[in-house]
Amino acid sequence: MSDQELAALDATIAEHRAKRAADPDALFPELADALMGRAGHLADHGDHDGALDAALEGVAHFRLLHQVDPGVFAIHLASALNNLSNRLSDLGRDDEARAAGDEAIRLARGEIDSQPDQARFVMISALLNQSGRAWRAGQALQALGEMKDAVEVFQDGGEAMGPFMGVMVDALHRNGLALAEAGRWEEAIMVRRMVADLFPKGEVPLPVHHLLGLTLQQAAFAKSRAGQPGEALPLVEEAAELARGLVDAVPDQYRLYLAQSLGNLASRQHEAGANAEALESAIAAVNSFQEAAQSQPGEALAPLVTTLDTFIAVLMALGHADQAETIIAQRDHLMEVLAEVRGGDHD
Repeated sequence: MSDQELAALDATIAEHRAKRAADPDALFPELADALMGRAGHLADHGDHDGALDAALEGVAHFRLLHQVDPGVFAIHLASALNNLSNRLSDLGRDDEARAAGDEAIRLARGEIDSQPDQARFVMISALLNQSGRAWRAGQALQALGEMKDAVEVFQDGGEAMGPFMGVMVDALHRNGLALAEAGRWEEAIMVRRMVADLFPKGEVPLPVHHLLGLTLQQAAFAKSRAGQPGEALPLVEEAAELARGLVDAVPDQYRLYLAQSLGNLASRQHEAGANAEALESAIAAVNSFQEAAQSQPGEALAPLVTTLDTFIAVLMALGHADQAETIIAQRDHLMEVLAEVRGGDHD
Protein backbone atom coordinates (compact mmCIF):
# COMPACT_ATOMS: atom_id res chain seq x y z
CA MET A 1 0.00 0.00 0.00
CA SER A 2 1.35 3.41 -0.98
CA ASP A 3 1.50 6.44 1.29
CA GLN A 4 -1.21 7.98 -0.88
CA GLU A 5 -3.50 4.99 -0.32
CA LEU A 6 -2.82 5.10 3.43
CA ALA A 7 -3.64 8.80 3.49
CA ALA A 8 -6.94 8.03 1.76
CA LEU A 9 -7.74 5.40 4.40
CA ASP A 10 -6.90 7.82 7.19
CA ALA A 11 -9.16 10.43 5.59
CA THR A 12 -12.01 7.93 5.39
CA ILE A 13 -11.50 6.93 9.02
CA ALA A 14 -11.42 10.55 10.19
CA GLU A 15 -14.52 11.44 8.17
CA HIS A 16 -16.62 8.59 9.49
CA ARG A 17 -15.42 8.93 13.06
CA ALA A 18 -16.69 12.52 12.89
CA LYS A 19 -20.03 11.28 11.53
CA ARG A 20 -20.31 8.77 14.37
CA ALA A 21 -19.48 11.45 16.91
CA ALA A 22 -22.38 13.49 15.56
CA ASP A 23 -24.67 10.44 15.39
CA PRO A 24 -23.45 7.61 17.69
CA ASP A 25 -26.07 5.20 16.33
CA ALA A 26 -24.86 5.56 12.75
CA LEU A 27 -22.89 2.65 11.27
CA PHE A 28 -20.55 2.78 8.30
CA PRO A 29 -19.09 -0.25 6.48
CA GLU A 30 -16.54 2.13 4.93
CA LEU A 31 -15.15 2.89 8.39
CA ALA A 32 -14.75 -0.78 9.29
CA ASP A 33 -13.10 -1.59 5.96
CA ALA A 34 -10.72 1.36 6.24
CA LEU A 35 -9.71 0.36 9.77
CA MET A 36 -8.89 -3.20 8.68
CA GLY A 37 -6.92 -1.85 5.72
CA ARG A 38 -4.98 0.42 8.05
CA ALA A 39 -4.29 -2.52 10.37
CA GLY A 40 -2.77 -4.50 7.52
CA HIS A 41 -0.63 -1.57 6.39
CA LEU A 42 0.72 -0.88 9.89
CA ALA A 43 1.49 -4.57 10.40
CA ASP A 44 3.42 -4.69 7.12
CA HIS A 45 5.51 -1.75 8.35
CA GLY A 46 6.25 -3.22 11.78
CA ASP A 47 3.85 -1.13 13.87
CA HIS A 48 2.16 -4.12 15.48
CA ASP A 49 0.64 -2.22 18.40
CA GLY A 50 -0.92 0.34 16.08
CA ALA A 51 -2.11 -2.45 13.78
CA LEU A 52 -3.81 -4.23 16.67
CA ASP A 53 -5.58 -1.05 17.79
CA ALA A 54 -6.93 -0.49 14.27
CA ALA A 55 -8.01 -4.13 13.93
CA LEU A 56 -9.80 -4.10 17.29
CA GLU A 57 -11.72 -0.99 16.32
CA GLY A 58 -12.52 -2.43 12.90
CA VAL A 59 -13.81 -5.70 14.36
CA ALA A 60 -15.90 -3.82 16.92
CA HIS A 61 -17.57 -1.83 14.15
CA PHE A 62 -18.18 -4.96 12.06
CA ARG A 63 -19.83 -6.57 15.11
CA LEU A 64 -22.31 -3.71 15.26
CA LEU A 65 -22.98 -4.04 11.54
CA HIS A 66 -23.41 -7.81 11.93
CA GLN A 67 -25.97 -7.29 14.68
CA VAL A 68 -28.00 -5.09 12.35
CA ASP A 69 -27.71 -7.29 9.23
CA PRO A 70 -26.14 -10.73 9.87
CA GLY A 71 -26.82 -11.97 6.35
CA VAL A 72 -24.72 -9.22 4.79
CA PHE A 73 -21.97 -8.79 7.35
CA ALA A 74 -21.25 -12.29 8.71
CA ILE A 75 -18.50 -12.89 6.16
CA HIS A 76 -17.09 -9.39 6.64
CA LEU A 77 -16.89 -9.97 10.39
CA ALA A 78 -15.32 -13.41 9.90
CA SER A 79 -12.64 -11.93 7.62
CA ALA A 80 -11.98 -9.11 10.09
CA LEU A 81 -11.62 -11.60 12.96
CA ASN A 82 -9.13 -13.60 10.90
CA ASN A 83 -7.20 -10.36 10.33
CA LEU A 84 -7.38 -9.60 14.05
CA SER A 85 -6.04 -13.06 14.87
CA ASN A 86 -2.93 -12.30 12.82
CA ARG A 87 -2.44 -8.97 14.52
CA LEU A 88 -2.62 -10.72 17.92
CA SER A 89 -0.15 -13.39 16.79
CA ASP A 90 2.24 -10.66 15.62
CA LEU A 91 2.46 -9.66 19.30
CA GLY A 92 2.86 -13.23 20.56
CA ARG A 93 -0.72 -13.44 21.84
CA ASP A 94 -1.56 -16.74 20.18
CA ASP A 95 -4.15 -17.85 22.75
CA GLU A 96 -6.26 -14.77 22.05
CA ALA A 97 -5.53 -15.16 18.35
CA ARG A 98 -6.86 -18.73 18.39
CA ALA A 99 -10.12 -17.56 19.97
CA ALA A 100 -10.54 -14.95 17.23
CA GLY A 101 -9.67 -17.53 14.57
CA ASP A 102 -12.17 -20.03 15.94
CA GLU A 103 -14.91 -17.40 15.82
CA ALA A 104 -13.94 -16.51 12.24
CA ILE A 105 -14.19 -20.16 11.17
CA ARG A 106 -17.51 -20.61 12.95
CA LEU A 107 -19.04 -17.55 11.28
CA ALA A 108 -17.69 -18.47 7.84
CA ARG A 109 -18.93 -22.04 8.13
CA GLY A 110 -22.39 -20.72 8.83
CA GLU A 111 -22.34 -18.88 5.49
CA ILE A 112 -21.26 -21.85 3.32
CA ASP A 113 -24.73 -22.28 1.85
CA SER A 114 -25.47 -18.60 1.22
CA GLN A 115 -22.01 -17.32 0.26
CA PRO A 116 -19.99 -20.49 -0.51
CA ASP A 117 -16.97 -19.01 -2.26
CA GLN A 118 -16.38 -16.13 0.15
CA ALA A 119 -16.98 -18.39 3.15
CA ARG A 120 -14.46 -20.96 1.94
CA PHE A 121 -11.82 -18.32 1.27
CA VAL A 122 -12.11 -17.09 4.87
CA MET A 123 -12.20 -20.62 6.31
CA ILE A 124 -9.10 -21.72 4.41
CA SER A 125 -7.11 -18.66 5.47
CA ALA A 126 -8.24 -18.94 9.09
CA LEU A 127 -7.55 -22.69 9.26
CA LEU A 128 -4.04 -22.24 7.89
CA ASN A 129 -3.42 -19.48 10.43
CA GLN A 130 -4.71 -21.71 13.22
CA SER A 131 -2.44 -24.50 12.02
CA GLY A 132 0.56 -22.19 12.32
CA ARG A 133 -0.39 -21.39 15.91
CA ALA A 134 -0.70 -25.09 16.70
CA TRP A 135 2.79 -25.75 15.31
CA ARG A 136 4.21 -22.94 17.45
CA ALA A 137 2.51 -24.46 20.49
CA GLY A 138 4.00 -27.88 19.76
CA GLN A 139 0.58 -29.37 18.95
CA ALA A 140 1.50 -31.33 15.84
CA LEU A 141 -1.67 -33.41 15.56
CA GLN A 142 -3.89 -30.36 15.83
CA ALA A 143 -1.77 -28.48 13.29
CA LEU A 144 -1.99 -31.34 10.80
CA GLY A 145 -5.72 -31.68 11.40
CA GLU A 146 -6.31 -28.00 10.68
CA MET A 147 -4.21 -28.18 7.54
CA LYS A 148 -6.19 -31.22 6.42
CA ASP A 149 -9.44 -29.35 7.12
CA ALA A 150 -8.21 -26.47 4.97
CA VAL A 151 -7.44 -28.87 2.11
CA GLU A 152 -10.91 -30.43 2.38
CA VAL A 153 -12.59 -27.01 2.32
CA PHE A 154 -10.50 -26.20 -0.76
CA GLN A 155 -11.47 -29.45 -2.48
CA ASP A 156 -15.16 -28.93 -1.76
CA GLY A 157 -15.02 -25.51 -3.41
CA GLY A 158 -14.16 -26.93 -6.83
CA GLU A 159 -13.09 -24.60 -9.63
CA ALA A 160 -14.09 -21.50 -7.68
CA MET A 161 -11.09 -22.08 -5.40
CA GLY A 162 -8.65 -21.63 -8.29
CA PRO A 163 -7.50 -18.18 -7.12
CA PHE A 164 -6.52 -19.74 -3.79
CA MET A 165 -4.43 -22.55 -5.31
CA GLY A 166 -1.13 -20.64 -5.13
CA VAL A 167 -1.70 -19.71 -1.48
CA MET A 168 -2.51 -23.31 -0.57
CA VAL A 169 0.46 -24.80 -2.38
CA ASP A 170 2.85 -22.22 -0.93
CA ALA A 171 1.56 -22.64 2.63
CA LEU A 172 1.77 -26.43 2.53
CA HIS A 173 5.15 -26.37 0.80
CA ARG A 174 6.63 -24.12 3.48
CA ASN A 175 5.25 -26.37 6.18
CA GLY A 176 6.66 -29.43 4.45
CA LEU A 177 10.11 -27.85 4.24
CA ALA A 178 10.07 -26.81 7.89
CA LEU A 179 9.03 -30.28 9.02
CA ALA A 180 11.72 -31.92 6.89
CA GLU A 181 14.38 -29.58 8.26
CA ALA A 182 13.26 -30.54 11.77
CA GLY A 183 13.48 -34.24 10.91
CA ARG A 184 9.75 -34.76 11.45
CA TRP A 185 9.45 -37.05 8.49
CA GLU A 186 6.04 -38.62 9.04
CA GLU A 187 4.43 -35.19 9.29
CA ALA A 188 6.46 -33.91 6.31
CA ILE A 189 5.21 -36.80 4.18
CA MET A 190 1.63 -36.14 5.26
CA VAL A 191 1.92 -32.51 4.20
CA ARG A 192 3.46 -33.48 0.84
CA ARG A 193 0.49 -35.77 0.26
CA MET A 194 -1.85 -32.90 1.10
CA VAL A 195 -0.29 -30.84 -1.68
CA ALA A 196 -1.06 -33.62 -4.16
CA ASP A 197 -4.62 -33.79 -2.82
CA LEU A 198 -5.20 -30.18 -3.87
CA PHE A 199 -5.26 -31.24 -7.53
CA PRO A 200 -7.75 -33.45 -9.38
CA LYS A 201 -6.60 -37.02 -9.89
CA GLY A 202 -4.43 -37.32 -12.96
CA GLU A 203 -3.62 -33.59 -12.92
CA VAL A 204 -1.02 -33.44 -10.14
CA PRO A 205 1.99 -31.44 -11.41
CA LEU A 206 5.16 -33.48 -11.81
CA PRO A 207 7.19 -31.33 -9.35
CA VAL A 208 4.65 -32.20 -6.64
CA HIS A 209 5.31 -35.92 -7.19
CA HIS A 210 9.04 -35.17 -7.30
CA LEU A 211 9.00 -33.40 -3.92
CA LEU A 212 6.96 -36.20 -2.36
CA GLY A 213 9.44 -38.74 -3.69
CA LEU A 214 12.41 -36.80 -2.33
CA THR A 215 10.77 -36.52 1.08
CA LEU A 216 10.04 -40.25 1.10
CA GLN A 217 13.68 -41.00 0.31
CA GLN A 218 14.94 -38.66 3.02
CA ALA A 219 12.57 -40.20 5.52
CA ALA A 220 13.74 -43.68 4.53
CA PHE A 221 17.38 -42.69 5.00
CA ALA A 222 16.54 -41.36 8.48
CA LYS A 223 14.77 -44.61 9.33
CA SER A 224 17.77 -46.54 8.05
CA ARG A 225 20.20 -44.59 10.21
CA ALA A 226 17.91 -45.18 13.17
CA GLY A 227 18.18 -48.94 12.62
CA GLN A 228 14.65 -49.36 11.23
CA PRO A 229 15.17 -50.90 7.78
CA GLY A 230 11.73 -52.48 7.79
CA GLU A 231 10.08 -49.07 8.14
CA ALA A 232 12.40 -47.52 5.55
CA LEU A 233 11.64 -50.03 2.81
CA PRO A 234 8.01 -49.07 1.97
CA LEU A 235 9.06 -45.43 1.72
CA VAL A 236 11.73 -46.03 -0.92
CA GLU A 237 9.49 -48.45 -2.78
CA GLU A 238 6.87 -45.72 -3.15
CA ALA A 239 9.55 -43.18 -4.08
CA ALA A 240 10.86 -45.45 -6.82
CA GLU A 241 7.34 -45.93 -8.19
CA LEU A 242 6.85 -42.17 -8.30
CA ALA A 243 10.20 -41.82 -10.10
CA ARG A 244 9.15 -44.36 -12.73
CA GLY A 245 6.02 -42.32 -13.38
CA LEU A 246 8.06 -39.15 -13.74
CA VAL A 247 10.39 -40.77 -16.27
CA ASP A 248 7.41 -42.07 -18.24
CA ALA A 249 6.15 -38.47 -18.44
CA VAL A 250 9.42 -36.60 -19.09
CA PRO A 251 12.30 -39.07 -19.65
CA ASP A 252 15.19 -36.65 -20.11
CA GLN A 253 14.31 -34.51 -17.09
CA TYR A 254 13.87 -37.32 -14.56
CA ARG A 255 16.11 -40.17 -15.73
CA LEU A 256 18.88 -39.29 -13.26
CA TYR A 257 16.32 -39.00 -10.47
CA LEU A 258 15.03 -42.49 -11.31
CA ALA A 259 18.57 -43.86 -11.17
CA GLN A 260 19.12 -42.30 -7.74
CA SER A 261 15.76 -43.60 -6.53
CA LEU A 262 16.57 -47.13 -7.65
CA GLY A 263 19.99 -46.89 -6.02
CA ASN A 264 18.37 -45.85 -2.75
CA LEU A 265 15.88 -48.68 -3.09
CA ALA A 266 18.69 -51.19 -3.55
CA SER A 267 20.47 -49.88 -0.43
CA ARG A 268 17.38 -50.10 1.76
CA GLN A 269 16.53 -53.58 0.41
CA HIS A 270 20.04 -54.77 1.19
CA GLU A 271 19.82 -53.38 4.72
CA ALA A 272 16.52 -55.19 5.18
CA GLY A 273 18.09 -58.49 4.03
CA ALA A 274 16.12 -58.59 0.78
CA ASN A 275 19.26 -59.16 -1.30
CA ALA A 276 17.62 -60.87 -4.28
CA GLU A 277 15.36 -57.85 -4.74
CA ALA A 278 18.28 -55.52 -4.02
CA LEU A 279 20.27 -57.15 -6.82
CA GLU A 280 17.50 -56.42 -9.33
CA SER A 281 17.21 -52.83 -8.11
CA ALA A 282 20.97 -52.28 -8.22
CA ILE A 283 21.22 -53.56 -11.79
CA ALA A 284 18.30 -51.35 -12.83
CA ALA A 285 19.91 -48.38 -11.07
CA VAL A 286 23.26 -48.89 -12.80
CA ASN A 287 21.54 -49.14 -16.18
CA SER A 288 19.62 -45.95 -15.46
CA PHE A 289 22.79 -44.15 -14.39
CA GLN A 290 24.49 -45.19 -17.61
CA GLU A 291 21.59 -43.75 -19.61
CA ALA A 292 21.60 -40.56 -17.55
CA ALA A 293 25.37 -40.19 -17.95
CA GLN A 294 24.92 -39.67 -21.67
CA SER A 295 23.30 -36.29 -21.04
CA GLN A 296 24.42 -35.51 -17.45
CA PRO A 297 27.84 -37.14 -16.99
CA GLY A 298 29.01 -34.79 -14.27
CA GLU A 299 25.92 -35.27 -12.14
CA ALA A 300 25.63 -39.04 -12.64
CA LEU A 301 29.19 -40.06 -11.72
CA ALA A 302 29.24 -39.63 -7.92
CA PRO A 303 25.87 -41.30 -7.19
CA LEU A 304 26.81 -44.11 -9.59
CA VAL A 305 29.90 -44.83 -7.48
CA THR A 306 27.71 -45.01 -4.37
CA THR A 307 25.31 -47.38 -6.12
CA LEU A 308 28.21 -49.59 -7.19
CA ASP A 309 29.19 -49.85 -3.52
CA THR A 310 25.71 -51.18 -2.80
CA PHE A 311 25.93 -53.49 -5.82
CA ILE A 312 29.18 -54.93 -4.51
CA ALA A 313 27.75 -55.47 -1.02
CA VAL A 314 24.72 -57.26 -2.46
CA LEU A 315 26.82 -59.52 -4.66
CA MET A 316 29.04 -60.44 -1.71
CA ALA A 317 25.98 -61.17 0.44
CA LEU A 318 24.66 -63.48 -2.27
CA GLY A 319 28.00 -65.28 -2.59
CA HIS A 320 28.98 -63.87 -5.99
CA ALA A 321 32.51 -62.86 -5.08
CA ASP A 322 33.91 -63.11 -8.62
CA GLN A 323 31.26 -60.79 -10.00
CA ALA A 324 31.81 -58.46 -7.08
CA GLU A 325 35.51 -58.21 -7.98
CA THR A 326 34.58 -57.10 -11.48
CA ILE A 327 32.32 -54.38 -10.14
CA ILE A 328 35.01 -53.32 -7.65
CA ALA A 329 37.39 -52.72 -10.55
CA GLN A 330 34.76 -50.66 -12.35
CA ARG A 331 34.05 -48.65 -9.20
CA ASP A 332 37.73 -47.97 -8.57
CA HIS A 333 38.17 -46.74 -12.14
CA LEU A 334 35.17 -44.43 -11.78
CA MET A 335 36.56 -43.10 -8.51
CA GLU A 336 39.79 -42.18 -10.31
CA VAL A 337 37.80 -40.42 -13.01
CA LEU A 338 35.75 -38.62 -10.37
CA ALA A 339 38.90 -37.49 -8.57
CA GLU A 340 40.29 -36.10 -11.81
CA VAL A 341 37.05 -34.29 -12.55
CA ARG A 342 36.93 -32.74 -9.09
CA GLY A 343 40.60 -31.84 -9.28
CA GLY A 344 39.98 -30.11 -12.60
CA ASP A 345 37.10 -28.16 -11.06
CA HIS A 346 39.48 -26.72 -8.45
CA ASP A 347 42.08 -25.58 -10.98
